[in-house]
Amino acid sequence: MALSHSDVAVLAETFLLLGDQSRLKILLQCMRGSVAVGDIAETLDLSQFLVSHHLRLLRGARLVRG
Repeated sequence: MALSHSDVAVLAETFLLLGDQSRLKILLQCMRGSVAVGDIAETLDLSQFLVSHHLRLLRGARLVRG
């Protein structure tokens, strides 16, 4: 199965995005179900601002929904 250049680019961007430990942990939290930003921040010991920033990037990559 051959991937197009654009498919490879999307995959590379996704892997770069998930290469950040905080974003990966946030994604794993979101996979459990709907969770508030404050709850994620508290669980992962991160600021709400940082969690919101990471969530915006994850939403942009269509990995989570608002």
